[in-house]
Amino acid sequence: MKFILLAALALCLAGPAAAAYEDEGLPETLASTETVRNGDEDEDQPLIQENDEDLESFVTDYIRKDIQLKGAFLIEDKASKKIFKLELASIEPKAAGGENGAKTVTAHFKDAAGKNLTVFFHLQNGPWGGLDIFKIELKNAAAKTAAAGKKGI
Repeated sequence: MKFILLAALALCLAGPAAAAYEDEGLPETLASTETVRNGDEDEDQPLIQENDEDLESFVTDYIRKDIQLKGAFLIEDKASKKIFKLELASIEPKAAGGENGAKTVTAHFKDAAGKNLTVFFHLQNGPWGGLDIFKIELKNAAAKTAAAGKKGI
């Protein structure tokens, strides 16, 4: 008896659901959200359309938000494994072009000892349509200090 009642209830609810699909113009069968790409997974990124001033503002905002979050702009020198606590000195107004339409914004910082360091921010279009910083690179500071040390000997 319970089975018959459940079957009757399911039939009663199936009618309004089918009507809702028809009212909304939705197909009864679900289409796959997967797209087929003719074997080419990596499509070229479109060129960044923002002007140099917008790129400079984007990087400045990123640095300010990072400082608010961490208390300072921190970056690691991969060669010496040293972490620098940096203070923003300036950002170059012109962005350099890169591969596949990427742009590079150069920022100048001072560390706690007062040394000037250069950091490159590599930008590309993000998957959501905005800008994305895909690489932050410290100009090799350890090589400079090592070379200066060798000259003094």
